[in-house]
Amino acid sequence: MDDNFLYQLREKPDPEFVKNLYRKLSQNHSELDRREKMNNHTFIRSKGLLWIAALLVIVIITMTAISPVRAFVSSLITKIAGLSFIVNENYPGDMISGDEEIIEPQILTVGEALALFPYDIYLPSYIPSGYVLNDNVRVYVGDTAGPFANSIVLNWRSSGEMSYILRITDQNDRDREIIAPDSSIENIILDDNHSAVLIRGGWDVDTQSWNNDFGLRIKWLVDNLTYDLMGADREQLIEIALSTIK
Repeated sequence: MDDNFLYQLREKPDPEFVKNLYRKLSQNHSELDRREKMNNHTFIRSKGLLWIAALLVIVIITMTAISPVRAFVSSLITKIAGLSFIVNENYPGDMISGDEEIIEPQILTVGEALALFPYDIYLPSYIPSGYVLNDNVRVYVGDTAGPFANSIVLNWRSSGEMSYILRITDQNDRDREIIAPDSSIENIILDDNHSAVLIRGGWDVDTQSWNNDFGLRIKWLVDNLTYDLMGADREQLIEIALSTIK
């Protein structure tokens, strides 16, 4: 007996069953293809990110190995109370190249200085008792004043050695001050429209480092003019600054 009867008795599959089976097989194949493509894409993207990270590390190492670039990277420009500061751990005198130039101010009376100065300024209406405005005012105007152009310096002295020194200049990028990272800077709110920055200390020429014992200064803006007041008492500095705001 042969086995032809097995084929002769075989029933033809249901058409709907065949259709469903083909659809499931096609879906499984498509899913496998999709997963393979995703894995390949993820591998390529991860490999690309690794190359970018490695490149950034090389660039950073190269930049910090070059002294001028390292000095630039270590600097930070910040803005407080509308005033720009450069935070740098290096003594600013090291950044000055070339011969030194001595610029002499004009020494005038208060009235003459205010008349010559190209801007209207507000003198403090409050000064602690015992302090008198010195009638010798330093004024820097004109092309010969160089980087000090359009600035005026007033001095209130007491019977002792203490004094308040106020410098007023037009707001400009040249007035961007260099301060040390460890300098004590405090943002002071004067009123709803004005704020100030309190700076403790200054650069020591002898040690070429920042010295927090070099007194106090407060800086603020009035009508695009920078007011820079030096003194010894924090609360009095704030009161004097407030008295210039109209």
